[in-house]
Amino acid sequence: MGESAYGEDGFDDGQPRARKRLIVDQGVVRPGDVVRVGVLFEMDPGWHIYWRYSGQGGMETEVEVGIGEEIGEIRWPEPTVYHEAGGRIITFGYGGRALLYGEVEVPADAEGEIEVRGEVDYLVCEVDCIPGQASLIRRVEVGEESERAAGEWEWFAYSEGRLPRSGEETGVELQVRYSHTPIGVGEEFRVEISAVGCEETGEPGCVMLGPPPERAADAVVYEGIEAVVLEVARVSAHPEAASGWFVELKGRTTQDQRTDDGELVVVVRARGADGEFLATEGMELFPRNDTEEGRKLSLGGVAGEEGEAPGERPGEEPLPVWLVLVLAFLGGALLNLMPCVFPVLAVKVFSFVQLVQEERQSVLAHSMCYTAGIVGSLMALAAVVIGLQVVGTQVGWGFQFQEPLFIAVVGAVVVVFALNLFGVFEVTLSPGKLQEVVNEPPSHRRSVGEGVLAVVLATPCSAPFLGTAVGFALASSPVMIGLIFFVLGLGLAAPFVVLTLVPGAAKVLPRPGAWMGVFKQFLGFALLGTAIWLLWLMGQMTGIGGATRVMAFLLACAMGVWVFGLTQFRSRRAKWVGLAVAVVMVVGTGFVTLRFEEPVPADGEETSSGGPIAWKVWSEEVVEAELQAGRAVFVDFTADWCITCKVNEANVLEHPSVLEAIEEYDVAMVMADWTRRDERIRLKLAEFGKAGVPMYLMYSPGDPPNPRVLPELLTRDRVISEMREASQ
Repeated sequence: MGESAYGEDGFDDGQPRARKRLIVDQGVVRPGDVVRVGVLFEMDPGWHIYWRYSGQGGMETEVEVGIGEEIGEIRWPEPTVYHEAGGRIITFGYGGRALLYGEVEVPADAEGEIEVRGEVDYLVCEVDCIPGQASLIRRVEVGEESERAAGEWEWFAYSEGRLPRSGEETGVELQVRYSHTPIGVGEEFRVEISAVGCEETGEPGCVMLGPPPERAADAVVYEGIEAVVLEVARVSAHPEAASGWFVELKGRTTQDQRTDDGELVVVVRARGADGEFLATEGMELFPRNDTEEGRKLSLGGVAGEEGEAPGERPGEEPLPVWLVLVLAFLGGALLNLMPCVFPVLAVKVFSFVQLVQEERQSVLAHSMCYTAGIVGSLMALAAVVIGLQVVGTQVGWGFQFQEPLFIAVVGAVVVVFALNLFGVFEVTLSPGKLQEVVNEPPSHRRSVGEGVLAVVLATPCSAPFLGTAVGFALASSPVMIGLIFFVLGLGLAAPFVVLTLVPGAAKVLPRPGAWMGVFKQFLGFALLGTAIWLLWLMGQMTGIGGATRVMAFLLACAMGVWVFGLTQFRSRRAKWVGLAVAVVMVVGTGFVTLRFEEPVPADGEETSSGGPIAWKVWSEEVVEAELQAGRAVFVDFTADWCITCKVNEANVLEHPSVLEAIEEYDVAMVMADWTRRDERIRLKLAEFGKAGVPMYLMYSPGDPPNPRVLPELLTRDRVISEMREASQ
């Protein structure tokens, strides 16, 4: 075996913390044989590498083994569960010795010797975390008869015995159940795993499991799912089976969730009552979409039965269609009381004061126009939902408010509507009627527009009865979606329509007069309040930068409307010039401002981590500039996969006493993020004898070339003391 088949890495204090060598289960191979090729890792005591999924910290180990163009699929023995940071962070990995291997076919025309290779990329951790990489190569003799490799074949047999297996092989039946399906964006959910060895005592082929582990996290390891956060919440003896476990996982989806279904892969780390190795692997659909298969996985609760529809409980019948339609109507009516709809409702009250003075036929026409605007908008929304379902994308109520551009456009509509109420410009009026603005009744076109605006602002709201109806709709056929959205629109319009048609309503309301002009302007401020709410939504989605860009766009819209209002009732030429100027202002500003990509911080810029510390992005020039300005500089060499780094940040650096010291001693806080490989950071670590993170440097403006190196495990007193000394 050549020297290139062996490697040392993860050097700490001059000592390698991880060693690896490329091994083959056969010392002599035959053409066409299938051989096992693996990388055998050996870690120093207390150090470990990670599994194919590292859990809540660390970095996945990557291994590739092959012969020529043939690549073997890696087999992963059951990992150990590591409780780090006092049990707050759970990771999966291997300590001591671990063999990761795959099966590879020897070429049929092989002769003489063949070259076997292995590629590894990993992270070895204790307190420090040190990346390691290696390309391993060895040559194996080709002969007429294969021969086992003494001392290496046994490692493959040992590792094979610790591979997780299917329930058919271990005799442990796994059932996976979800609290609900589909699982949408930003939702919390539960996964319930039933691991049964014996339903009843004495059952043929019965497998008796040992007791569940004391710590729930030790019961199950799982693979990561994109945009999903999981943790093991509870483990107990199965409440019904003679021998079995019941494990519960808690989960939530993040805002950047994909829309296609995923796959949940879990390994229940059970042992038999006699100590037999029984790690059992199970796979189930992770239902982001409401497919037939996904519905079968939904149990609607812990005690549900397979095959229930979403939201159903054992023993319950599906909701009848008539009840769903009633709930849709009531939910639509109650939307009128939601804060996001209230400004439009106030505008309609103003219109109602005018309408009750008209003939009943005219009142009915305006009511129908308002209803048409609402129902038409909801039917358009239903068409979008149906279209997205046809192409395989599931959406929820208010899905359009997940798009920043949509919020910006709605904000512009609200601001323009408010400026109209302030009298900055008028709609559907000719110059000859300018003097009749105050007393002019609302046009049919305006009633339709008010209905559309009510729908636009209502969709992110919810109300009693509405959730059930809309949930039923989004999981139903296109015809049912259209029917429920239609009835929902009737419910939203109903209160205003009923009020305008009540006989004698004119007697209890004040007569039109000068007060209406003042009240109209007051309603404009109510709509501006809605604009503030929309800006808050934008800030939640895109940060303060995105909200500021939208404010600039709304200012341009307001100025454009103002320019148009100045020329609206002048000559025809002046009116078109004003309109052209307004359009150029709005379109030009929108082209510049309505971009919401997250910028990559440049050196020296403050990062957008959302924490209480305004970190600057590290570079040698940034540190030098801060020192020349007379400030002490604290540099945090960190990475997202570094557990010790995250613990130090949460428990020490972000503690109120340390934050006060940062402000009191005017310390510049600089972060060198090594989450992605950066040669500049690696060289800086090596300069101080470090091979990995964390590393903390405290620079003093009085002695810039000689920063103090702080220990990997920080304490608040030590950090505050170092800041005090460096600033003097």
